[in-house]
Amino acid sequence: MRTKNSIINIFTGLVGQIVVAIAGFAGRTVFIHVLGSTYLGVSGLFSNILTLLSFAELGIGQAIVFSLYKPIAENDEDKICALMRLYEKAYRFLFFLVLGIGLFILPFLPYIIKDIDSIPNIRTIYCLYVINSAASYLFSYRSTFITASQKNYIINIFYVASTILMTVFQIAGLLLFKNYFVYLGIQIAFGVIQNVFSYIYSSRKYPFLKRKDVPPLPDQEFKSIKKNVGALIIYKIGTLALNSTDNIIISAYVGLIAVGLHSNYVLLTSVVGAFLSTIFGNLTASIGNLNATETTEKRVHIFNVLNFATFWFYSVCSICLFVCMTPFIYAWIGEEYVLPLSVSLIVAINFYIAGMLFAPFNFRQTMGLFVQGRMRPIISAVINIGVSIWFAILWGLPGVLWGTAVARLTTNVWFDPYLIFKKGLNVSPVPYFIDYIKKFLLFLLMGFVCWYVSSKILLTSILGVLIKAIVSFVICNGVILALYSRTSEFRYLKSVLVNIRSIVARKKNDSDSTVEKTQD
Repeated sequence: MRTKNSIINIFTGLVGQIVVAIAGFAGRTVFIHVLGSTYLGVSGLFSNILTLLSFAELGIGQAIVFSLYKPIAENDEDKICALMRLYEKAYRFLFFLVLGIGLFILPFLPYIIKDIDSIPNIRTIYCLYVINSAASYLFSYRSTFITASQKNYIINIFYVASTILMTVFQIAGLLLFKNYFVYLGIQIAFGVIQNVFSYIYSSRKYPFLKRKDVPPLPDQEFKSIKKNVGALIIYKIGTLALNSTDNIIISAYVGLIAVGLHSNYVLLTSVVGAFLSTIFGNLTASIGNLNATETTEKRVHIFNVLNFATFWFYSVCSICLFVCMTPFIYAWIGEEYVLPLSVSLIVAINFYIAGMLFAPFNFRQTMGLFVQGRMRPIISAVINIGVSIWFAILWGLPGVLWGTAVARLTTNVWFDPYLIFKKGLNVSPVPYFIDYIKKFLLFLLMGFVCWYVSSKILLTSILGVLIKAIVSFVICNGVILALYSRTSEFRYLKSVLVNIRSIVARKKNDSDSTVEKTQD
């Protein structure tokens, strides 16, 4: 059941991401031509600021979701209801907290935005972003429960449908009114609709969640959650400072237009990242179930399989992004939106480094290793902000992005794996580190070869971009297959693909049988 649910979640998510990606590019193209790069900078900057505001959540969600894995696996409705009631109360409080903190920041915007006077009504736009961010806390805890129950495909399907509809309305609004407020208002409305749907669906699918006679959470369980939340506060603040400060630093030291130009590169990595997150992100609940029920040997094996899979997917995609980002933006929206090749390089490296943290991060989360190493995110954040500002003064936009890479390499890349192997799996982490270095060197070598070969392709059209992507894709996959096709990790992935094919074939046969009976 765990494998089947993961496969369904991944399949629906992948199909959905294709549609969402097409809609996203259509919406972005109209946005750029109607409103220009400055408003792109506003969108990217405020999204970063409000992502930082989510520190108010303080890891409550992660701690409670971790506590949900076991009662969901055991179908313990009393425990589930008690945890969800706690979750609901916490998130209602967070709505008011995020709203308050967001509005408190309003007077300080001139210190964050270097060229604030270039955007009319900038403070009103910011207030709308704050309201949208705060409103997401009212019902989102229900969608988290659906994901923990390995039923994320329901959320995927509705998200895709509502995103398509939202994009259509936004494009129509831009073409008719040429107004950013209309665009943003539509985005806020559909965000609320998505959260309300999660609430309604979960209430109907799991009616026990509406129970009034919910038993109190045992003291020991509550103390355990409080302890984990205390550790996660530090993790949350540090992680947000690492991942969500780049646009703020770029805005303050380089300018808002640079944020807008960089946001197009972020869009490309976000589209590719969304596809990969659909594959790997939908496995998180299954990893939680695995860590709650399986032996150490099984968990180590699955970790190695996931680590190999993330290397395969993220190395290929990172290299294709490096090779294709600049020519794609040139062919898509014009030379004035193109940044130096050094930006494409560091964007691709950061994408790879972050992707390779998937297995360690998710195993640490689902193992409940929150208290151990809680100062690591703070150290990482301090390094990131300090080095990014220093490098921004020296090298501008690329320097900010290199600061993020330095912060991850000096902290996350080695500490989280060390923690899960030593504290969670009780085995030596040395083989993992040796393997990581080998894979990273292989990634750099493949990237250089693909860049050199693709530089000989002189076409500057979308066709040229496609040819470069295909060439890079073939080279990378050929090298990986040649080096890893005989490993146990590869054989396991191959068996999973066979399983997927059998499930799809079985569903097709069931569907055909249903059609035949209907015709009879």
